[in-house]
This record gives sequence, C-alpha cells and structure tokens, in this order.
Amino acid sequence: MPLQRFIARRLGALTEPSTRIPYAWVYHEPDVFLQRTSSLTVAKKYLHRRLRLALSGQSGREVRHVISSARVLWIYGGKASVGDAVMDMSGRALLRGREGPVDLLIAPGLKAVFEGDDIFRHVYDDPASVKPGDYDVVVMQEFNYPTLRMKRKYFPSLPFACLFRYFHGPDRNQTQFSLAAVNDVFSLGLASDDLFVRAKPYLRQESALPEAMAGQLSPGSFLVLAMGGVEPRRTYAHWREFLQAYDIAYQPGMPDGVVLLGSGNGVDAANALMEAKFIHLHLTSFVGQLTLRDAKRVIANAALFVGADGGLMHVAHTTPTPSVTLFAKAEPPYLRLTPGCRSTPLQTDSDVSAVDATELAETVVATLASESTR
Repeated sequence: MPLQRFIARRLGALTEPSTRIPYAWVYHEPDVFLQRTSSLTVAKKYLHRRLRLALSGQSGREVRHVISSARVLWIYGGKASVGDAVMDMSGRALLRGREGPVDLLIAPGLKAVFEGDDIFRHVYDDPASVKPGDYDVVVMQEFNYPTLRMKRKYFPSLPFACLFRYFHGPDRNQTQFSLAAVNDVFSLGLASDDLFVRAKPYLRQESALPEAMAGQLSPGSFLVLAMGGVEPRRTYAHWREFLQAYDIAYQPGMPDGVVLLGSGNGVDAANALMEAKFIHLHLTSFVGQLTLRDAKRVIANAALFVGADGGLMHVAHTTPTPSVTLFAKAEPPYLRLTPGCRSTPLQTDSDVSAVDATELAETVVATLASESTR
C-alpha cells in the first residue's frame, strides 16, 4: 500500500503540469481527459519533452517572465487552423502600448490571418528570414516538437519563455488561457476578474466594408450565415429550412438581407441555397470569394452572425457583432465562448445538424429582439 501511494503521488506530480492549468479561473476539463487517457501516457510525454529540452541545451535558457522593454519574437507552433490560432493568441491584446516590440513567427498558411495586426510589429512565416540579433527573448506558444526544433535550429542562444509550457491534452477555453498566460509571462499584474471580463478572441478591429461591397450592403440590415465546414459533424445541413422559418417569422424592422460567407468547401451549399425563393429575404453569396480580412469586415457590419463552431465563428467573435452559434456534442460552448463573444449557443447531443431549423429561427429572432433593446 505505501508503494502504491508513492507511485500515485509521483504520477500525480508528473501529470499535473500537463493536465492542470495554473490559473484557477480558466475553464478546462482535466478529469474528462484523464478518464480516457492513462496517467502513465501523460507522464511519459511530459518526461520526453523535458528530456528533449535538456538534451538540446535549451532548458537552462528558460525564463518565466519577460521584462517590458524586451524585444520579443513570439513563435506560434500550435494547430494549423484559423480558429485555434485566433483564440490561442488573443491574449496579445493586453500588450497594446507595450514598450518593447513584439513580432510573430507563424506557419505560412496562417500568416495572412495576422498581417496588418495592430499588436505584432512584423509577421514572418520563414524562420530563416528572422534575425536573432533583433530580439532579446523568444516567447513560445507551447513546448511542442515543431516549436522546440525551430528554437534550437534558428534561435539557440536566445532565452525563452513559454505561455502554455507543458500543458497538453485536456480541452480548455483557449481564449481565457491565452489572456491568463500573457498576463503572467509578461508580468502585467491584471486581476483574474478583470481578465475574465476582457477575455475575447482578438483580431484588429476594422469596421469599413470592402469598397466593392459598400453599395451592396447596408450596415445592420443583414444576417451572415457561415456556409460549409471541414468536419461533417460541425457542418449545418438545414440552412434552407432555417431561412424558410425565419422568412415566416419576419416582421418589418428585422434584417431582410442574408449574406453567405465561407471558404471553398461551402460553395455547393451556398449555390443551392441561392436558388431558394423567399417572400421577404434577399440573399447574397460571397462564399469562396473573400479574404478572411474582408469576411471579417462584412461580419462587423452585420446585425447577427449565425454559424457552427469553426474558424469563421471565431473570426466573428473578434468583431462587435452578436452571434447565434451551433455546437456538436463534443464541443462544450463554455470552452469555446466567453461573455465578450456576445454569443447565444445551441448544443446538440450529436452533430450540429441535429439543431432544429425552427428552433434556430426562433433563437435568431429572440436574439435580434434582445440586441435591439441594448
């Protein structure tokens, strides 16, 4: 029995850094994760990362905090998806007005998301083009293998701090985690209550419609629907039925325009929807036609965004526009949203297409009415 207790304590000490976020107010689900993943597996991954750091000579270069005057290179090596990147780096909004500059090094596929950013001075997608002498410290997003390899190869002598450190596995509210970690690593001293209120996905605010659309769209007169999706379980299949129900419920003063947005995987669904006939509604499709930046600007002028959990939803939540959002069973809304998102979630016991189209229309109408009284 003493041996078993000793082993349990040792495993607990080894799994804690990987499964427990050190900020009490950040929502995450370590217990759910550990129900399906053995503690031994987690402990081995943790020890492997520590060993790689030690063998590379990097572990002695870690610092826990970054001074305000330091020139920072932020390396993002997280998931190669727009939604994850937006949430994971939302905490940079706390660095506005910081004394030392902050630049970003990110994968080529995500560079366009952050170009023109008002926090990052420069955005790079090629580590070979970055001059190590321009920086005092590297800030890593996490201790994953691609980031560690990049650090060793291109910036071996620079000290580094890490935002998420060894945390790995449990689902968590990435936006909250980002703000908490930035506040900690950059020694900003903000209280947890303040961070909770301020937590929101962040991209540079732009309210002007793209010039080519200025004559087509009137701010506040249209809904945005997010078409398509990468995963079937997060791709809504009943937009026509939803719009039919919304058309029936339509009252003067409600938005009668409907703008369809999304990437190329939503083109077929958008084309089919454009053929539908409605009494009050007027549809416009820009699916597969806009840059992410222009899509964001369109959403910023909408009365409401309606869409399933995905990249465009997270982009929508960087704007002031309220939303109604759809979630599959495996995605708890409280881990994807914050109060600052101004989102009304609908979650199903299976995939997002299980959301009843009439219920969705009723929720949209109620949300519009609530927003009109704010």
